[in-house]
Amino acid sequence: MPQPETVEFALSGTAQGVEISPSHVPFGMMRKFHEDVERLVLGSNQGSLADTLVQIRPGSYALVVPIPENVRESFELDMSIVTNPDSTAHPDPTRLNVLQSWQKRAAFDSGIIYYVRPQSPKPRIRELMINAQTVLRRPNEDRWVPVEILLLGEVREAGGEKTNIHVRLRDQKQSVIVAVSPEQLKTEAYPLFNEKLMRVSAERNLRTKKLQKLRLLEFVRYKPEFDEAAFARMTAAGEKAWVDVADAAQWVREQRG
Repeated sequence: MPQPETVEFALSGTAQGVEISPSHVPFGMMRKFHEDVERLVLGSNQGSLADTLVQIRPGSYALVVPIPENVRESFELDMSIVTNPDSTAHPDPTRLNVLQSWQKRAAFDSGIIYYVRPQSPKPRIRELMINAQTVLRRPNEDRWVPVEILLLGEVREAGGEKTNIHVRLRDQKQSVIVAVSPEQLKTEAYPLFNEKLMRVSAERNLRTKKLQKLRLLEFVRYKPEFDEAAFARMTAAGEKAWVDVADAAQWVREQRG
């Protein structure tokens, strides 16, 4: 059975004027470092390293950890991303959060240095050193992903040099601008300045949910109607179900405890 890949996680620097080592490390710093290493190895995956046998090496305070097979691929991928300054990919947010916390600690205490060192003769990841000069990407860096969505809103303005329409959505005050072609405007039945249902392509920010680069794909047939008979049936059914409840709001509060 092949040996698991091992990685050394090291904490270097001084504590109370003495070099950090297995024989000299503050308990709180050691505990936090152990927790951080476990989170960095596992990422957002469930589980723990409670049964994983590790080595503690002298010199700095270093843990040599065999990376569990079920997280090895994602761990190596994320470490490759954070050590490649040209990468545009995004690592696991839990792992990035740990590295960011190390960066902040190293910036606050310039004597502290963190290392992530692969131990394999043919390592698949680079060594990572985090000190006061290290700059890692922001954990909340904006990501925009392509989406197709339906928009329901009132067309306020159309045309212009760059053909587009301004749409006032029901759930927000500020209009959004949707790019259209002249042909799409010509084929849409009038009155154009009315409430419309549109299928659009766009880019959505994963963090803020904001939309950008909206482009009309098609106007969707939309004719809202109110069925009085159906509404009356639903109202009657509701009244019958609640006939023995004097105070509906109090009943809900009691159910919630």
